[in-house]
Amino acid sequence: MVALAGVLVLAGAIAVSVAAVRGSSSPKRHVVSTTTAPTTTTTAPGPTWRVAWGSAMAWGYGTAQDTTVRDLATVAVGGSEIRIRLSNLFGNAPLEVGAVTVAPSDGGPNLDAAALQTVTFSGAPGVTIPVGQVVTSDPVALPVTDEETLAISVYASSKDLVTLHYCCAAVRAYSAANNAGNLTDSPTGKGFVIADGYERWVDAVDVLESTGEGSIVVLGDSITDGFNSTTNWVNVLQQRIDTLPASEQRAVVNEGITANALTSVVHTDSAVGGGPSGLSRLDMDVFDQPGVSEMVMFLGTNDLWFGASANEVIEGYEQAIAAAHAAGIRIVAVTLLPRASNPREPWTGADQAQLEQVDNWIRTSGAFDGVIDLAPVVADVYNGACSPNILFPPYDSGDHLHPNPAGDTAMGNAIEGAVLELPALPIVPPLVQVTPTATCAAAAGAPAPAPPSTTTTSTPTTTSTSSTTSTTS
Repeated sequence: MVALAGVLVLAGAIAVSVAAVRGSSSPKRHVVSTTTAPTTTTTAPGPTWRVAWGSAMAWGYGTAQDTTVRDLATVAVGGSEIRIRLSNLFGNAPLEVGAVTVAPSDGGPNLDAAALQTVTFSGAPGVTIPVGQVVTSDPVALPVTDEETLAISVYASSKDLVTLHYCCAAVRAYSAANNAGNLTDSPTGKGFVIADGYERWVDAVDVLESTGEGSIVVLGDSITDGFNSTTNWVNVLQQRIDTLPASEQRAVVNEGITANALTSVVHTDSAVGGGPSGLSRLDMDVFDQPGVSEMVMFLGTNDLWFGASANEVIEGYEQAIAAAHAAGIRIVAVTLLPRASNPREPWTGADQAQLEQVDNWIRTSGAFDGVIDLAPVVADVYNGACSPNILFPPYDSGDHLHPNPAGDTAMGNAIEGAVLELPALPIVPPLVQVTPTATCAAAAGAPAPAPPSTTTTSTPTTTSTSSTTSTTS
């Protein structure tokens, strides 16, 4: 965690409003029986596969051949077994995987050799993945705990364009040089000569749970990915959820892609790392994942910056809502955050008007099953200020677009459990002392934060190294 020197840790952030929208239902009739009720036996639900970690593949970059990569994956919740999904979504040839292993991480590229497991695919130690496809492994008898980090090693014997996810400056993967061979059994970092933020090929980990609830997948951009921060709001929310009893926990799976857009109605950065549009990746990153019962939509600001209109973004939301409901999944929206110009990304008054139109529709249309209103949570409406169209400076990473760790913590803390059909959640320690400005309409009526007695003692998990470079969200 990055601490802010000399800052008091006091609760006082705006708590997010919950606008849960549910279909009407008829009340159940109470029938009085005059006969003896039959004896029934309740069967406990069996173990269930649920996705517990994700890394949305964004583009193809670099060529690999006869080499090994070691990706790090932190599962949100625990389970008795795991499965691993590999992707060749952007490859230019079939990906020949010669070996895969998994073990608990022992820090950096090192792993727990005593727990090292071979991963198989239909009983074989390797698999060939066609271009544009994914494959899921056989179950691996490796028990995992909440927020445990796994080291997943993949040996690619063939030559292929590498399918990957990139964000930020955190080290999330280790790679050997081409023609270094199969290092999947190596317990140390010997031979892994590259350490970077490129997660290669591994795009999901499932866990087998005997309890718990359905997974929540967040479809987002760099604000969800954690750009310009050392954490992200999804991590903070997951820490709060993991304080619940196991039977009430849910995995929140981060499928954010830096520079991602909801639609493809205007030219975006999709071909140079921004990933497929949110609408086009609904199946791959949400609906095809096991055990998903809910998704959170946090896309749209990049569409507006690239030139889409508010109405075009809203039409994209309507498509996503229809698709989610057809798949039997609840869909909750997050309001777009306030932003301002920086040297690389101008933001005009006309852009702001479009953003406000989108946020007003999210809040008032009733189209989503729930709304998480994070825009006022990070707005400049604290400590006497009242500028709701820009980020609160102590929450601003410096580019006037991406929250810093204090902002991410405020966002993750502000989400009420009810909007995600969760019980009340404690908060993690805030990083900045804030008091909503009483005379500011944008801050008026904010629910009181959780009392100190319900605050957890954990701190936000660090998942990426801070960067000062600005980029599209």
